[in-house]
Amino acid sequence: MERRVFLSALGALCAAGRPVAAPAAASPAAIHAASSIDDDVTPFLYAMTGGVFRRFGIDADLQRATSGSAVAAGVVGGAFELGKSSITSLCAAHVRGVPLVAIAPGGEYDINLPAQIGLIVRADGPLKTGADLDGKTMGVSALNDFFSLASRAWTDAHGGDSTTIKLTEIPMSQAGAAVITGRIDAAIVVQPYYQVALADPKIRVIGDPSSALGTHFMQSTWFTSADFAAKHPDTVEHFMRAMREASTYVNGHHAETADLVAKFMKLDSVPAMTTRIPQGVRFNVAQMQSLIDIQARYKMIPTAFDVHDLIYPPALH
Repeated sequence: MERRVFLSALGALCAAGRPVAAPAAASPAAIHAASSIDDDVTPFLYAMTGGVFRRFGIDADLQRATSGSAVAAGVVGGAFELGKSSITSLCAAHVRGVPLVAIAPGGEYDINLPAQIGLIVRADGPLKTGADLDGKTMGVSALNDFFSLASRAWTDAHGGDSTTIKLTEIPMSQAGAAVITGRIDAAIVVQPYYQVALADPKIRVIGDPSSALGTHFMQSTWFTSADFAAKHPDTVEHFMRAMREASTYVNGHHAETADLVAKFMKLDSVPAMTTRIPQGVRFNVAQMQSLIDIQARYKMIPTAFDVHDLIYPPALH
């Protein structure tokens, strides 16, 4: 309750009688951010390279991270002002009392679009459905992240018992090789690693784990510390506006932005991403609440909570 009162007061302070002026032309606000490597990061990359941040008075840079949990730790520790993680990683931090607030949507899942995420196994192996995963070891980018939740829900929805799965952390860049060599039985990969898996004849995709969580929802979010948001409301406001513009552009220009993630990965050879993740422009609180409730049902958090406690109030305007 105290946290919600604080966030409401913070939102009122930022909104009351304070029209958002055009960013000052003086010295731009420096933002150091971090994200795991996936297609969700494309709007931020476009905002950097396409001059969107510059027009909003922001000088931003972005560091690569292995997981959303690592990003959250970096924001809490002060290494970064902003970060991106799965909604589930942010929820896990929230229930531990970590003062982080969601400020802009990341990537979304839409069951009606071509798959952007896959549960992969060896092509010559026997694993084909959820029941075959009982007792098996599955690789995820971080324990108790979005992929951990999706893997459990998909296994249960397809005849398996998710309580028997052994989840292990592995960088997504190494997941395919680990499956092929038998170090793990299965793994979840998302774009651009999903495209890499599709192109490898030694790998087979047996399902879309996100489909077990809903038909359309936000799977990741950009966030900052409550302290940074309170001390730098104008910078956060300009960031939110810049990301809305950048996400809208990316959604309408998939071909023009397809190479941004490949460059961010610093890899010479990455299969062309023929399908892309839709980027969120506005928060959908009902969809976010549903994920929180599912996370609580799978005991990944002790109990469900009101999603409004997690969102920086001005981000809903």
